[in-house]
Amino acid sequence: MKKLIISTLMVVLFLGIQVKAQDVQEKLNEAQASYSSGDLENARFALQQALQGINQAIGKDILALMPDNLGGMEKDVANDNVTGVTAGFAGLFVNRNYKGENKDASIQIMSDSPMITAINAMLSMPAFMNQDPNQKRIKIENYKALLTKSVSSDGNVSYNIQMPFGSSMFTFSCNGIADENEVTGLLKNIPVDKIVKTAE
Repeated sequence: MKKLIISTLMVVLFLGIQVKAQDVQEKLNEAQASYSSGDLENARFALQQALQGINQAIGKDILALMPDNLGGMEKDVANDNVTGVTAGFAGLFVNRNYKGENKDASIQIMSDSPMITAINAMLSMPAFMNQDPNQKRIKIENYKALLTKSVSSDGNVSYNIQMPFGSSMFTFSCNGIADENEVTGLLKNIPVDKIVKTAE
């Protein structure tokens, strides 16, 4: 347990994460004291709180990497979402929305995504991909991704791009842009590789 506590702190220092070090250190100290006294339940709870602080700091670093403007759409900072650990979900969740005239987009990073297995399976089976003309494999930098096009009953076109990396999922969604090339072009303005390295 002591090694786990020390390892967790080392990860924070190694990544250079700007987290409230005092809060994380307090939780790590509390976890160690609880473990030493045999209170394993509180030791686990304190470690989870320390991990939450670390994940939130990672999430803020990821948001700082995202562009302010994306194809004429401005970032919607008021609705930025960074979650470390919540009930029923342990891990990192980051979301940023962009809004423009008659179009919008969002970028989402989620660790331990329940969609990882399904998306990886679809990306590894070319025959399956050929069955749906609205789905195709694309490359984002050096990563494989699944692009899905949808058209609503009123003719509004939306795209959803899902890119697995490790045990996490990068998702880019946009509405109101009909041209697929314009959508994939927007991805070139997102530092995907840096986001992946920060999230891992």
